[in-house]
Amino acid sequence: MSVVWLSGPVGAGKSTLAYALRALVNPVAAVALLDEDEVREAMADATATSGRANATSVERLGAIARVLAQQGLVVVVAASDAQTSALLWNRANLPGYQEVFLRASVETIKHRSRRHRPLTSPSQPPPPLLLPLPLPDATRTERSSLPAPDLTIDMDNPEPPELLAFRVAVLIPEFVIAASGAANPANPAASRFRRGA
Repeated sequence: MSVVWLSGPVGAGKSTLAYALRALVNPVAAVALLDEDEVREAMADATATSGRANATSVERLGAIARVLAQQGLVVVVAASDAQTSALLWNRANLPGYQEVFLRASVETIKHRSRRHRPLTSPSQPPPPLLLPLPLPDATRTERSSLPAPDLTIDMDNPEPPELLAFRVAVLIPEFVIAASGAANPANPAASRFRRGA
């Protein structure tokens, strides 16, 4: 099966898109969603904040995604920017790997962070606004040596999540096969796939 890796800065909208994508694909193919924050918390790693800890969580996501894909699931991963070595490992080891990069400006991330801040009581100060730091020159050079993502989405002027999910879903062979089968009911193999047989 396929692995769709959604990457981009914190606050770009990866989780929102991942959940919309799962809702779209799940009726025709079994989907597992791995959200980096949820997986890190589940593995009691929520307090790790160093760059190395983040790389380890991203590498862990890749390993889990491979296991799930080998079990016949479409795997959607929402993860912050990963080091080059992790993304190259993904390309070499994850079946049906498709990488989608969500590009967002600092202004967009500030706006999204304000909208999604948790409610606090009047006596509590609001939580600090965390913004991505500019990439160091070495990291920029490292990322420029990577193959281009299969799809780049501009989150500064995004479409609704459902439309973005469809744009990503057409990269998933299982979704395309099932969708073409739905359009051609005379194809018995496609109708079996649709029913989950």
